[in-house]
Amino acid sequence: MTYLALHSITKAWGTKRALDDISFTVAEGDFVALLGPSGCGKTTLLRVIAGLEQADSGLLEIQRADVTDLPPSRRRLSMVFQSYALFPHLSVRENLLFGLRARGEDKRGFAARLAEVSVLMELDTLLDRLPAQLSGGQQQRVALGRAVIANHKLCLMDEPLSNLDAKLRQSMRREICALQKKLGLTMIYVTHDQTEAMSMADRIILLRDGRIVQQGTPDNLYNCPADIFTAQFIGSPSMNIIPLFQQGEFIPAPGDAPHAPAQFCLGIRAEDITITPAGRGMLACQIVNYEYMGAYTLMICALPGMADTITIKVAGMKRFTPRDTIGLSWPAAAQYLFSASTGKRMPAGDRPDRQAGYLERFSAG
Repeated sequence: MTYLALHSITKAWGTKRALDDISFTVAEGDFVALLGPSGCGKTTLLRVIAGLEQADSGLLEIQRADVTDLPPSRRRLSMVFQSYALFPHLSVRENLLFGLRARGEDKRGFAARLAEVSVLMELDTLLDRLPAQLSGGQQQRVALGRAVIANHKLCLMDEPLSNLDAKLRQSMRREICALQKKLGLTMIYVTHDQTEAMSMADRIILLRDGRIVQQGTPDNLYNCPADIFTAQFIGSPSMNIIPLFQQGEFIPAPGDAPHAPAQFCLGIRAEDITITPAGRGMLACQIVNYEYMGAYTLMICALPGMADTITIKVAGMKRFTPRDTIGLSWPAAAQYLFSASTGKRMPAGDRPDRQAGYLERFSAG
């Protein structure tokens, strides 16, 4: 059942359109990530859903009721802010209960709700401490607990893990997902970190310049990117994009060669590329550098005449000599073709015959 629905939401700051015709639905119990770079509109969108900002136009529904013009207090939702927004002079106990007191709820139920939530969030031994006496992870749990104790089924989170170190972020990701599933929360989660979105969300809504670029499951966005932006934003390292130029036929050519402007771009993920001896494979390139990451090594390579480098991901620790020439190979199924002018992915049926034939020869080596 649809729990949240947005219909043609727009929001502008002066001449800047922060949200441009945003429409999507969220099913009850779903975990949806709003993902995108800084300035794409994801936090503004979350604040519009919460009622902290008013949309210029459009319709917003929660459980099929129009809440477009309702204040935050009447939308029956909880929000966890990036800064946690804890009151420094109040104990953990009073921070957890603050929302209940502010809404004038029945005090007779406070003790039972506090006991349940404090145990759930592992805060039961910390109730008398002030926020300054807590670690970052404990402060995060207080912020989450304050959202949970409200008993609202819609929970909004605005980059809640950005202030934590890498190890704590990883453990908190698991805790938030477990909590969301256990309580059956409908979660809208803002992040600029594609790792968070990919590992936590049932569905990702990718934003750019106030518009939805693509939405779907993490698997769908990774394996079926709609355009170059999605292909390079989802996945780490980013997908390699190689311009294809026309010079009698479509070829990967140096940027200073005498040919028409690039009409297509070839996309290949770093993990799909295999290293071959020089003189073999589909392309020759020169090693620029390599980065050992523990479980794998990233090779940074330059194609002749191209300004941008490409990245190859190989398992384990490998040592390479800069300036050495190697060959590269990959399976045909790993190739993506994009329009150079629009950035859109080219469906197989829309590819020019010569381009399709070229890619077959390119794959065969």
